[in-house]
Amino acid sequence: MTAAVKSPQETVPQGSSVAALVLAGGKVGDDLVPYADGAPCRALVPLNGRPMVDYVLDAVRSAFGPAGGRILVAGDDVPAQDGCVKIDGGASMVDTLLSGVAALEPHETRLLVVTADIPFLTGEAVGDFLRRAEAVQPAAFVYPIVEAARCRERFPDMRRTTLRVAEGEYTGGNLALLDPSFLREKREVILAAYERRKDKVALARMLGIGLILRLAASRISPRALPIPILERAVGRLLGGGTARAVVSPFAEVGTDVDRGEDIEIARRMLS
Repeated sequence: MTAAVKSPQETVPQGSSVAALVLAGGKVGDDLVPYADGAPCRALVPLNGRPMVDYVLDAVRSAFGPAGGRILVAGDDVPAQDGCVKIDGGASMVDTLLSGVAALEPHETRLLVVTADIPFLTGEAVGDFLRRAEAVQPAAFVYPIVEAARCRERFPDMRRTTLRVAEGEYTGGNLALLDPSFLREKREVILAAYERRKDKVALARMLGIGLILRLAASRISPRALPIPILERAVGRLLGGGTARAVVSPFAEVGTDVDRGEDIEIARRMLS
């Protein structure tokens, strides 16, 4: 169901320094067991005879093209994939990201991170995000956001978490473009931030009281919370790195399959 490459402009440029890391770990929760057909992780949940991760890999391969970059796959339960490099997962998402960074070659200066639970992803959507992300470089972290209305129109039966900000209502995407050198430099800071993510006091301190007040005010008036304010807050969490959000026109990047109902919808739509 993934789109074929239609023109050279839809692919990553030849000789690109971008490598991809597909996050294919994550056990199947109890709520998904009735829908998973025995799959040990979400990446391997079958959708019409193919594991979910295959659709994602097809999209990344399509975007990279025949002369594109390497694709790393992290997931202990996922078998080796054709043309991909299997790497060890980690105890946490940050550990897995750092494992991916450690596996990079010297010329690979950007890491595209993709979750394995977005089977509607297309090569066109990946290529579009990469071009938009490269346009806002240099940045340690670039993240796609999608207008909530686009997701509702494209996938009306799938629920998404959204946030109203000054620029509109958006949902987050499941891709990111990272600067590996920044991750190496700020490794301990990022690990510490991740470990404190459930400590509300510590998280509020890292985000800053200004952002907390803006988040509260945005419930009444979204104009109180513009995207640049959120970008700066993410930058603080990253230990001073530059974070950028880019608006993607593709609802596919913001539509993950994480509920039993989503699996049934995906099987129907991909049939």
